[in-house]
Amino acid sequence: MPGSRGAPVSLIFDEDIRIAEEAADLTITLLSPIEDATRHVTEIKVSSSICRKTITPGTYLNSILHASADKTEIALGGDGPEEGENKEGVLVWFAHLHKLSEQRMTQLRLYEVSITGVWHAIRLWKYHEKEADVKALQLWFNKWYDTTGVRDLDIDSAKFLALPCQIFNHAVGFARVTKFLAYNHIGHVKERQPKGFKAKFMHIAPAEFIGPVNHARGGLKTTLHKNLWKKTGTILRFGTDKCNCWDATIGRYLAALVKVDAFPVDDVMPRASFHEIIDRLRQFELDWVPPCGRCRSIDWVYEVRMAIQATQSYFDGLCLDCMDRSKPKGKNLDDDYWRHNESVGGRWDTNCRIKHNQSTWYVSWLGRDDTRQKLLKGLGGYRVDADE
Repeated sequence: MPGSRGAPVSLIFDEDIRIAEEAADLTITLLSPIEDATRHVTEIKVSSSICRKTITPGTYLNSILHASADKTEIALGGDGPEEGENKEGVLVWFAHLHKLSEQRMTQLRLYEVSITGVWHAIRLWKYHEKEADVKALQLWFNKWYDTTGVRDLDIDSAKFLALPCQIFNHAVGFARVTKFLAYNHIGHVKERQPKGFKAKFMHIAPAEFIGPVNHARGGLKTTLHKNLWKKTGTILRFGTDKCNCWDATIGRYLAALVKVDAFPVDDVMPRASFHEIIDRLRQFELDWVPPCGRCRSIDWVYEVRMAIQATQSYFDGLCLDCMDRSKPKGKNLDDDYWRHNESVGGRWDTNCRIKHNQSTWYVSWLGRDDTRQKLLKGLGGYRVDADE
């Protein structure tokens, strides 16, 4: 079979798949995209009445069904080099059109599809079932995440998983991937779609993903630098007249940080993730005995460990509940609305599905910054101004 520019393409016929439990009177010949000069072909047995009844009029598949002379068989995916449909996404789509049971979807291994298949399932549902909420796939996605998900995250899989977790309001998954990106990404975090995916309408608003994650990275940088510098800064401000070895002590400490390639933080960040920097700091050693007792009493290894601990505990991942509560939902926002976002008994994760600290609440905030600052002051510090 010819492919792009006449290049030969091998066809691989996969095993037929029966979606309809009964009355499987329509065969859909599914053509996959061409990859490595190979195209997979799968025949899917479905119910024509269910497809005609449930698919939104005017959509691509509906048009094919009505235009086809043979009402018992149609092709889906086209035959051009840029055409083709993702098999996993199509199977999830048709399984939900036919309202298959969880047991049947398990038999079809729909809880084991790839993250790319998840994206295509969402795309197909959002595009073809415009009158139906994509949350119809919610239970399937929840079980997919628990069954398969992405066991070992890397940078790409974390970016790919963010959108489905946000769409399906999966708080644990969204926190997990955003925390992973904040600590493991090198440089500015950007959104990314799976390879070959071209649906531009599927993305997360920058203010709800890229912006907050990079904000968290800025907070990590500040926290790490502040804690590594804290003891040094105290000596420089208040202790230079108390001994003659303060400069050598500070110099040795900073040199030891540079030796493990963890300082200055601003210089290291463009070429290392926070996870890597923290691993380097665990190798920190200071082979130096200052002449004076005051400088000898400073445990620099302890100071570095505290910096590691503060950095590791800074961000728990974006909280979808905090984001939802803080996102403005109208023009006249009264005092009671904003008070749903304040701490309760010193905790900032009350009524949230994930446990998190104040800094995570701060980064997850989607409302006005001046209101966030007022809420940080506590109950007595928040007042509604006349112009709010």
